[in-house]
Amino acid sequence: MVEVCIIGSGLAGLTVAAHLPSNLSCLIVSDAATSGNSWLAQGGIAAALDSSDTTERHLADTLDAGDHHVDGEVARYLVEYGKEFVREALHQGFPADRMPDGSLNLGTEAAHSSKRILHAGGDQTGYHWMTHITELTNKLQRIENVRVHSLVVDNGRCQGVRIYSASHEIQTIFARVVILATGGIGDLFSVTSNSRAASGTGLSLAYHAGAALSDLEFIQFHPTVAVEDNKTIGLVTEAVRGAGATFCDVFGQSLPINPLAPRDATARAVEEYWQRGFAVYLNVAHIDNLDERFPTIKETLQKMNNQQLASLGRIPVRPGAHFHMGGVSADITGRTSLPGLYAVGEVACTGVHGANRLASNSLLECLVLGNLAAKAIAEECKSPTPNLDLIREILPTPFQVKEVSRRKLTEVLGVIRDEHIEAFSQSLPVTRWDLEAVAASEIESLHRYTTVSLLTKAASLRTESRGAHFRKDHPEATDAWLGKVIVHSDGTEQLHERKLHATKERVLL
Repeated sequence: MVEVCIIGSGLAGLTVAAHLPSNLSCLIVSDAATSGNSWLAQGGIAAALDSSDTTERHLADTLDAGDHHVDGEVARYLVEYGKEFVREALHQGFPADRMPDGSLNLGTEAAHSSKRILHAGGDQTGYHWMTHITELTNKLQRIENVRVHSLVVDNGRCQGVRIYSASHEIQTIFARVVILATGGIGDLFSVTSNSRAASGTGLSLAYHAGAALSDLEFIQFHPTVAVEDNKTIGLVTEAVRGAGATFCDVFGQSLPINPLAPRDATARAVEEYWQRGFAVYLNVAHIDNLDERFPTIKETLQKMNNQQLASLGRIPVRPGAHFHMGGVSADITGRTSLPGLYAVGEVACTGVHGANRLASNSLLECLVLGNLAAKAIAEECKSPTPNLDLIREILPTPFQVKEVSRRKLTEVLGVIRDEHIEAFSQSLPVTRWDLEAVAASEIESLHRYTTVSLLTKAASLRTESRGAHFRKDHPEATDAWLGKVIVHSDGTEQLHERKLHATKERVLL
């Protein structure tokens, strides 16, 4: 038995591990050490480090992007403490990109009102953060190349995990505290920026264990996933648009798409062209020092089959599943509704991103809330474990579950949705089963089905458009209003207080 078992080895999970007291035994369980989304993150990390910027502006941008659905108190904590975390990392020697004079090279991304995006290695920020945090946790015990079968729940408390290897042998690991840090859901879709490891398993694990989930309908689609011949060849980071890239057609003619609008608006604009039969390209030809500033984009250009277009700096792009704002319901410390179970990073829903995440706030979330979760877990492990009774309705395990193709899910639950969601959801009834009786050879299919059914159920229940959830049959938000930063005569800023609370009820499952 260990005191803390972390499921996932991305930035969120390793941040928790790095900040746990050394006297707590910790085990990290993952399918592969370097295959998750954190390693792939091209975007930077947002923090109000420039003298002309403020945390109030960063907070206001976060709330605006979240479309009146953000938990403002969590968001305030994120931007205020995030600034200090980034400064500490810089003091420790984190290799941030700098100008020739040594100052930070802060960039601009969509929906940010100031230059506040810190990058490392141009478009390889995630790689550098992961290298940094891996070095801090390399002495901790790990089990790799395994998958999680189910959570162990007894006496109303999560008390461990069941894992299985490629040979389908199931092993039970008991733990005082279990932390879900399993990442997102991009692999369920046909076009995605995500790793194949991002299949939404954490949502299914939590649901079958009896934990609450919320906001599952809010899925962010990145506007510029590079696609060619119906295959994803890479992500074109938003920082490229901040550096001057624009949208165009195959002939290089500019398209009336704002490259720095909020991600949901830009993604819909790009997708509408594709649905009318017109391919959309991102023109990067006019960006100075492209190869040095964005080495990953250089690799994407080299991967293109049409090297004539590549030589002209035109990359075919289409929206792809990128980030999940919804997830396992958790408070600011990562505590879920199931005692003994925590959730951090993309698998968690604290309300900090609302209906649409602000660019480059995700790495910040991993660092700030991961640290806070570590503190809460350290305190919890000081007290005796209570025995609680949690009533769960367990249904018989099915012999077979319905498979949903990536293409079908993209069609129904993609960038632009409509009334067909309801019928699709009814064909995929949400069911909670006793996973302990499911063979390891069948568990992956069951997890995928469960996650898909949960996503579609949530999307069918929200009959409005909000943030990344756009329904053309219900294009208007029902209660949106404009908040703003109030600038006082003495030059100080104050956030409009009404924006500190979400204005729409959450869909809980």
